[in-house]
Amino acid sequence: MKIKPFIINFSAVFLLGCVSPAYLPSYDQIDVNQYGSFIKVEMRNGDTVTGELIAVERNKLVVLNSVKDSLTTKPVILPINEIGKFKLQYARPKKYGWSVPVFGLATISHGAFLILSLPVNLIVTASVTATGENAFTFSDKTMTYDQLPMYARFPQGVPPGIDLTLLK
Repeated sequence: MKIKPFIINFSAVFLLGCVSPAYLPSYDQIDVNQYGSFIKVEMRNGDTVTGELIAVERNKLVVLNSVKDSLTTKPVILPINEIGKFKLQYARPKKYGWSVPVFGLATISHGAFLILSLPVNLIVTASVTATGENAFTFSDKTMTYDQLPMYARFPQGVPPGIDLTLLK
């Protein structure tokens, strides 16, 4: 009966996976979103900045950084030449975590073949779940800085007269 705690823990990990920022649209509302995409930037000095991509201007990114343990945000300007890598998420991923326990339990109907079908089923459903979690994301390996403005709140740069400290 050692497999039962494993299945419960394995299922909990996939059901309680990463949570996307609330301002990201669902996949069917991508074209009507008024906010920029979520971006995680790792600087060359080791610092990490996460938040909403506000604009890409000349040689810098403007990110509305979420302050940890607070509901406040602050704008941060990041020089592109100091950025090590980035990961951008433009919509909430589809959640397939439910498929791991459901299809795992469905193998009970396989009788004695359960010994063979359960591991295969868990591998397949776990890989589909992991792929679904990475949907709607780009990184510095798959996107250039020239393409980033398409995913910013202000794709043509911050308009004159906008006070970045007042953005929510």
